[in-house]
Parts: sequence; structure tokens; C-alpha cells
Amino acid sequence: MVRTVLFLLLGPGALWSVPAHASGDYSCGPAWKLASAAYSGCDDLAMLGPRNDSRTNLALLLADLPGAPRLVAPARPSVFLDIALLMPRSADGGSPYFSDGEGSRCRSNVAGTASFEAAIRANAKVPEPERAALIAARKGLEPNCSQGTAGSTALVAAVNGAKSEAGKAFAAYLDGAAAFYAGDFDGAAARFASLANARDPWLRETGRYMLGRVAVNRAQVDYYDEYGSPKQGAKVAPKLVADAEAALRGYMKAYPRGEYFFSARGLLRRVYWLAQDRAKLEAEYAALIALPDAQRGIDAVSLAQEIDAKLLAGATADTLHDPILLAVFDLMHMRTGEQGETCCDALSRAALDAQRGRFAKNPALFAFLQATHAYHLGGQPQEALQLLPDASHQANFSYLEFSRQMLRGMALEARADRNVRGFWVDLLSGAKAPGQRPAVELALALHEERHDGLARLFAPDSPIRTQEIRDRLLMNVADAKLLRQQAQAAGASPHERDVALFTLLYKEATRGSHRDFVDDVRLVPASAPAETDYYVDFSGAKPLPIAVFVRSKKLGDYGCPAFPETQRRLATAPGDAKAMLCLGEFTRANGFDGFLLDSQPAKDELGGTPTRFAGAPYARLDAYQAVMASATASPDDKAYALFRAVNCYAPSAYNSCGGKGVEPAVRKGWFQRLKRDYPKSAWAQELRYYW
Repeated sequence: MVRTVLFLLLGPGALWSVPAHASGDYSCGPAWKLASAAYSGCDDLAMLGPRNDSRTNLALLLADLPGAPRLVAPARPSVFLDIALLMPRSADGGSPYFSDGEGSRCRSNVAGTASFEAAIRANAKVPEPERAALIAARKGLEPNCSQGTAGSTALVAAVNGAKSEAGKAFAAYLDGAAAFYAGDFDGAAARFASLANARDPWLRETGRYMLGRVAVNRAQVDYYDEYGSPKQGAKVAPKLVADAEAALRGYMKAYPRGEYFFSARGLLRRVYWLAQDRAKLEAEYAALIALPDAQRGIDAVSLAQEIDAKLLAGATADTLHDPILLAVFDLMHMRTGEQGETCCDALSRAALDAQRGRFAKNPALFAFLQATHAYHLGGQPQEALQLLPDASHQANFSYLEFSRQMLRGMALEARADRNVRGFWVDLLSGAKAPGQRPAVELALALHEERHDGLARLFAPDSPIRTQEIRDRLLMNVADAKLLRQQAQAAGASPHERDVALFTLLYKEATRGSHRDFVDDVRLVPASAPAETDYYVDFSGAKPLPIAVFVRSKKLGDYGCPAFPETQRRLATAPGDAKAMLCLGEFTRANGFDGFLLDSQPAKDELGGTPTRFAGAPYARLDAYQAVMASATASPDDKAYALFRAVNCYAPSAYNSCGGKGVEPAVRKGWFQRLKRDYPKSAWAQELRYYW
């Protein structure tokens, strides 16, 4: 399973988005690398692997099956994908698939009302007064399944007022529906059973189907706790399971093309889950997998969600026989920790090899599993290469074929093969299915970054098109020359030009390139936005506030001039105390302490090589200490530096200004010095504590 995070959905009608590259907190952060088997829940790729959510792996394998619909390409290509969000929902906010849980049986009330009205209007033998009363009573039925539902006066009157044979039949159904929602399963079963010989075909079929739902809900009585989870040690009586299975199978046999066939099949899977009958449950899932997508009655993403929750969560390698389900299980058990350490329940190579017979009809998938184990757990990239022959020159790749070649490329990288760059380039032409090209681009970008190929990545003919890859390299490793080039590149997107210019000006302003800043700030368009907050968003969701670098109004609490003037003063006199403090005011007022552009990704991730931009990241605390020690700073400059340095620790006693922290005794000394040496300054009078 995956954590609840806002990323993208894979599948028909899906939405794709990008992790925001901004200062601030995240639910989790994706690992921008390929050579990882650690599961985080937010860095799935369009290649099968241990790092992926099990539902993603299953959805990719399902997409390879004959007749499966092509996954929808995103409007904006993204490296990472996630199917956790935007699952199909019913009108009441729950899943529309009854197999996901009948704990809230009231979820069908809205659809049931519409179906009832359509059916009774289609029956000409129901007198109009009876029809109107029964429709109104059905619409007035507003069940609350957590508390039970009492029959309303209107419902009782409508039921009792039906005198025609057809009207009585619909009244019996309505009475049964009210009993069902109220939790009176005996009463509901009796009324629905009475419709077995009804003349109206909708009543006959729906009554038969509802007998199955009644049986399922009867089996679930006292099964769930108040949070909707199975109670500890909860079990369903075998007779109740048998009754529910018989009722559902009876409906499915009588109505193989019925309106509720798919729903009944979903409920049957739920019965197997309630009974903990894993053999029947897996057989049912295997049968669904073998069907064309249109004949499953459930979309592939929802099926993956259900299998993950109902089968894989409690499965063992010995209980699974379908090769697709077993492969997903095996990949889950090849996961490692963030540092590559294996877990206590990691799949051994001997245990994997023993599964060969179950993959007799899918040897390519089994070879991929063996190669995955060799690469991630065995540390044997050469074996992975032997198991995965080169097949990079293809017009199109299935997701399994793509995964095999991606893993081969990773093994070539591990072996430092001299032809690996060419392999990645070759792979691009066939990587056409959604999510595939960005994954190859990530591989190529990682290679180029580490082999002096950064300029090639931003050449006019660069194959790297995925914007988030380009952004990450500009923000973390590009030097001033490359940033200046991309800030003016006609072929770059407006977003990329903004990212390059913002990064260039920020790093020039804070890393000592003040003279260059004075020249480059002229590139800021007159129409550039200036509004900013702590969460400067580099994702492209909103414009970057580039005009913060040219804002003319005074900034902060120390009477600082427009920011370009501060930069001009630092360009001519880097030790100017007032200008140093005003640079601090710029970063403080704009929330740039601990800013994303001042940190470097992990060494093995994209953007993790040493930055090519000259100078060190800026820290306000260092500047304040420099002003304190300056022989030329004015008394007011020193007082303000002391005031701000103490406040770097307010109110948490944690340094929020960057730089190397100091002990409380040092902060106490700053506080005492401010009070002693500059007692009449506004800053000494304002400061009452140290932290």
C-alpha cells in the first residue's frame, strides 16, 4: 500500500501531477534515483520494481494484458506516479464497488432510488396514485445505517395504500428496502423472497440480487469495530458464509448478464475474504485478471487496489499460484531499507528459484524477478545482465519489456559499461507508454550529470524533455553560465526560464556574486510577479516571484533600500555592515532561511553531485556574527546584529537562521552585550529574553 500523499493517479481517466519543489514540509520525498529497492510510497516509476507500491506494480502488469486499455498519457510528463488517489467514489463518498465494504450498505440508497423510480414508471399496471405515493415514499427514505432506520409514516401509508397487484409488488420491494437499510435482515429477506414470482422483471431480478446483499450484511453483523475495521479475532459463522455464497451464486446463475452481475461478483469476493478462504479468493482474482478489461466489471486500478487490500496483505508465497499475483508479492519482499539493508522477511534466492514452475507460462517475468533479486539483494549486476539480453531497439515496449531493459541499464551502470549512455539513448525511441520516457530520461540525466555531460542535457537538441528533471538540475548543480543561458534561451519553456533566472539571482545575491547580480537583475521582466511567502513553488503551479529581487520598497525592519542597491553596495564593499544586514533582512522577510536552493540532494540522487555554482550557501547568523566582530560597523549596526542573532533562537531555542549554532551561554553573552553596550538602542529596549 502507499501513504496518502498528493501525487498522481495512473489509469484511464487519471490525473498526473508533480511533487512540488518548494521550501517547507512534505509527507514524504521521492528518491530521485533508479538504484533503489526502498519503499517510500511516493516515488513509484513506470517500471516494475521493489520500490513501487504493490498496486502500481499490479496495475502495470494488468496494462500489459491483451485487451487492456492504454494508460492515459499525462498533460505534463512526470517521473513519478502513484495510484493512491482519486479512486472511484460513490455519491456518499464511499467506493461504488460493494466488494470494497458493505459496512455502509446505505451507499446504494441514491442509485436505488433512481432505479426504483425508473422501474415503477415503466410498469403501466401500477395506478398513477399508487405510483406517485410509492415514488415519494422511496425518495423520502433517508437511511442512516449506523443507527438503523425506522419506517416513515409516508412509507407505511404508501405500502398499505397499494391495492393493485402490481402496486403491491412494488410496495413489498419498498418495504424490504426499508427493512434492509434499518438492519432488519430477516424482514428484508422475507419481503425480497416474496418477489421470486413477481410479474415485473425488474422486481424479480432486483429482489433476487438483494437476497444476496442481505445475506452478506447478515454475515457481517458485529464483524466490524467502530472504525470500520474487523474486530480482533472476528470470525463469520460457516453457515452464514455458505448462505451468502449460495444467494450470490444463485443470482449470477439466473442472471449471467444481469444488471447487478458485476456487483454480485464483487460481493462474492467479499464473502471469500470474510471467510478467509484465500484459495477461492485468489482463484476469483486470477479469473478476473484473465478477462478482458471490459468484462471484469471493475477498472484495473480499482482491481489492483482491492487485490492489494484483500489478498496480498495477508498472503504468503506458498498460498499464491497466479504468476502475476505472485510476482507482485515477490517484488514486495525484495524491498530493502533506505541504506540498502535487507529485511527479516526478505525473499531468499533459493525460495525465488523454487517458484520456477509457477511461472512456466511467463518465463520473461520470472527472469526479470531473478534479475531484480540479483541486482538489488545479491549485489550481482553481471548476473542480471546475463538474465536480461539487450532488446533496447524496439518501436514500443510493454511495461514488462520496459522494466527488463531499464534493469539491464541499471546493471550496465553498476558495471561502469562504456556503452551505457548509448543504451539509454537507444531506449528512448521505444519508451512511448505513459511514464516510460520520463524514467529513461531520469536514467540518462543521472548518467550525464556524473560524466561531465550537463551541457549536453541543456543543448537545443537535448533528449531530456521532462521539465522536473531539467528544473532539478538547474536548481542544484548548474553554474552561473548555464543558468544565465537558460534564463534567456528561446527554446526553453517560460517556466524553465523563470526557474533559471530565479536560481541565478538568488545564488548570486547570497553567495557573493554581487557584481554579477547587478548585471543579471536586468533580465527580470517588468511584468514579473513579486508576491512570495515561505512556500516558493518551483513546480510550475504558479509563477515564481522573480520581482522580489527588484522590489523598490524598503524591506525589513532596518530601513534597508531597494534590494538592487544593497547588492551594488556589497559589490563595491563586501564588508559593508549595513549592506550585510540588509541582505539578512531580504532573506528573513522573504522566508528564505533554510531555502530549498541552499541544500543539496543526496549524493546518489539527481542533482546530488557538487554544485557548479561558486560560493557557499548564505546563513544570516554568520553575517550577524561578522558584523558583531567588524571594526568598522556602526553602533546601531552592531546592536541590530546582536538583536537579530539572539532572535535566531526565538522562541524554540533552535537556530532558524542557518550557519553553525552556538550554545546558550554564547546567546546569553550576546544578550548581555546588547543591554550593556547599546542600552539606548531601540533593539536593546525591545529585546527582553534570550533563548
